[in-house]
Amino acid sequence: MTLAVAMNAVVQVGGGGRGFIVRAGIDRFVVTAAHCVPREGIPTPHLSNDASDLTFENIIGPLGGEPTIWGELCVYGLTDDIAAFCEPAVGDLEDEYAQYVAFTDAAALVIGDRPDVGTETAAFVLSLDGAWQRCIAHNDGRFLHISSPDRIIETGMSGSPIVDESGAAIGLISTGNGPSLTACLPPWLLRRLDRA
Repeated sequence: MTLAVAMNAVVQVGGGGRGFIVRAGIDRFVVTAAHCVPREGIPTPHLSNDASDLTFENIIGPLGGEPTIWGELCVYGLTDDIAAFCEPAVGDLEDEYAQYVAFTDAAALVIGDRPDVGTETAAFVLSLDGAWQRCIAHNDGRFLHISSPDRIIETGMSGSPIVDESGAAIGLISTGNGPSLTACLPPWLLRRLDRA
């Protein structure tokens, strides 16, 4: 996968964040930073919560565009600042389900291997103007620290992927440290995702 192809998988999430599409066979998920998910839409955790409690209207859209796609929140981890959406449950949302599937089918990133703990690796992040910027990702075991001679992380980039030189996602931009995908995504999801 090239960086040009990888850019097609980056999407708008909520009012000002980003996310990126990943594949799990025929299924697609949108991974983002948990702080990009509108908190007023998060229900109080309860055993009786169902899919309708976790479905967000107009939460996903094209990069730089207005979110018009509905998604069901399937991962929400404030500790690691990582979240993921899947397609809304079909039920009464057949049109919304079809729109999610059509939108997320266009492009998807694969999950790359995280760098060895204590090492640095060349990586790229997508700037606000849509250009991939080279940086160094240092793995501390759970999070990736991004460094660059220029200040490249800006407000509005949260949820963007950190990709390796092959265009595979290895982390995401967050407030502070970037969660490593292989360390912070829940195992049930990570086992399903397509890998580089």
